[in-house]
Amino acid sequence: MDTYTFQDIFDIDFLQKLLDSLSVTLQVGISIRGPHGERYTKDSDYCSFCRDIVKKSPVGNARCELSDRALSAHCESSPYVCHCQSAGLTDASVSIMVEGEHLASMLVGQVRLAEDIPGEEEYRVNAHVLQLDEEMFLEHVHAIPVITKEQFSHILDTLSLLANQLSQLAYSNLQLKNAIRSLESQKLLHQQEKDALETLAEKDSMTGLYNRRKYEEEAERYSRQKGRHICLVSADANFLKLTNDIFGHKSGDLLLSNIANIMQSLAKNDWLVARCGGDEFRVIMPDTTLETALDYCRRVARNCSTDKTLSLPLSVALGAADWNSENETLQDCFSRADAKMYQNKAALKHELHVPDYILERLYDRQVLNRKVVEHTARMTLEFALFLGFAQENAIETSLASHFQDIGMAKLPESFSIRGQSRTQEETLQMKAHVLHGYTMARQFEELYKVADIILHSHENWDGSGYPNNIAGTHIPIESRIIHITGDYAYWTLPTITGGNYSREAVVQNMKERSGSYYDPELIEKFLEFLPGFNARVEV
Repeated sequence: MDTYTFQDIFDIDFLQKLLDSLSVTLQVGISIRGPHGERYTKDSDYCSFCRDIVKKSPVGNARCELSDRALSAHCESSPYVCHCQSAGLTDASVSIMVEGEHLASMLVGQVRLAEDIPGEEEYRVNAHVLQLDEEMFLEHVHAIPVITKEQFSHILDTLSLLANQLSQLAYSNLQLKNAIRSLESQKLLHQQEKDALETLAEKDSMTGLYNRRKYEEEAERYSRQKGRHICLVSADANFLKLTNDIFGHKSGDLLLSNIANIMQSLAKNDWLVARCGGDEFRVIMPDTTLETALDYCRRVARNCSTDKTLSLPLSVALGAADWNSENETLQDCFSRADAKMYQNKAALKHELHVPDYILERLYDRQVLNRKVVEHTARMTLEFALFLGFAQENAIETSLASHFQDIGMAKLPESFSIRGQSRTQEETLQMKAHVLHGYTMARQFEELYKVADIILHSHENWDGSGYPNNIAGTHIPIESRIIHITGDYAYWTLPTITGGNYSREAVVQNMKERSGSYYDPELIEKFLEFLPGFNARVEV
C-alpha cells in the first residue's frame, strides 16, 4: 500500500465526474481528500456560497482549509458530522478504508439543517468575523436549501455505500496492481537471467571479451562474405605459465585481464576481440586494411610494454593477415596470422630478459638497491678468481650473487615500506624469499645452474642461517662466498635501509663473526683480497 498513491488506484477523472453529478443530485458539496488534507479531487459545489462568498475572504478561505484538514484526519467507520469553522453550516466526513488503512475521506458540506439553523444575529457575527458584507452574506446563505437531519442521514448513508464500494474497488485494484507488479518483476528477473545466460554463452567470464564460441560464430558468418576486406589478428600472451608457476594463478588472471583490457580499448567498435582459451586471443577486423591491423598490433605491444603493474613483463605476441577471399578460406587467413604471431613470439623470447625485469621491479619498489647488487656481483667474480676458480665457475658464482634475492619479488608490496619494524610473520615471509628465489631460478634457462647456490646463500657457518640450517662445508663454497661479499657490500654502501659503515668497522664485525656466520678460512682469504679490490674500485 505504501508504494501506491490514491491516483495509482483510482481513475481521478471518472471520480471527479461522479462527484460533480452527486453534488447536484444530492445538493451537497463533495470532495475527496487524503488523510493529511491533500486534495485528490476538486471541490464539487452545487451552489456558489462557499466558492464565491466565503472563500473570497482570506479569513474564510483559511478557516475552510483548516476545517477540511480536520475532517480529513477522521477515520471512523461511521460518518463524522460537525459544524464548519467558517459560516455555521454543517459538514461531514466519510472514510474510505483499505485493509484497515485510512486511504482517503469523502468530505461533505454546504448543508443547512432545519434543526440546527443559526439565528440571523449569529449569521451576522459570522459575516463580521469573515470581514464580509453582512447583507450579501445573508442573501447567499439563505439561498442554500434547508434539509432535515433525517434527509442528511440518508445522504450520508448513500455516500457511505459509495465509500464502501470505493474501498472494495481500491482493494481489488491493489490486488491487481500487486499481481501485475509481481508478473513484471518475474518478467524482469527472467529477462535478466536470459541476458546473463546469453552473456555467459558468448563472453569470457574472466576478461569480459567474447569467447571462442562467439568468435567461431562470427568467423563463420564473415567467411560467407566473399570480397569483403577483412583482417585477422592472432595474439598469444607471453609468460602466462611462468606467472602462474611463480606468482600463482591470481597473478596469471591479472596478466590476461590487463592484456584483454588493452586489446579491447584499442579496438574499433565493429571489431570483435575474443579470448579463445588459455593465453590465446583473436581479433576479427571487418573493412580494415592490413596497414591498420599492423598498426593495431604495434600499439597493443607498446601499451603492454609500458605496463609495469606486474612482477613479470606484460607482453603479447601478435600477428596479422588480410583475407584473400578469392584464393583462401578465412581459416587459411588466420593460419597465416598465427604463423606470424609465432615468429614474433620467438623474437620476443630473445629480446626480453625476464630475470633482469624482475630485478628492475625490485629496484623500483626499493626492495633492493641496484648499486649494492651490481657491486656484490663484481666483488664476487673477482674474489672467486682470487680463490683460483675457473673463469666459467667464477662467472656462475657472480651470476648467483646478482640474482640471490630475486625471490623478494614474491613478497607483498608492503615490504617496500621502510622505517617500520617487521612482525614475526613478516620476518618468516622474508626469510622464505630464498626458497622462492630457488624456485624462480629453476624456471629460467640462464639461472638453472645456479639455483642451488641461491638456495644456500643465506646459510651461516654454524647452522643458524636459513632456510635449511645447514652448516660448515655442507654449504656450497659458492654460497659461502656470496654470504661474505653480499654482507660486505650491503654494510659499506649507503642505502635507504642502512649501510654506509666504515670499511674498518665492517671488517672488524666480520672478523668477530668468523666461525659463526662465515667460513673462517674464506674470511682470511677475503681480508687478503679486499685491499687490492678496493684499490681497483677506487681507481
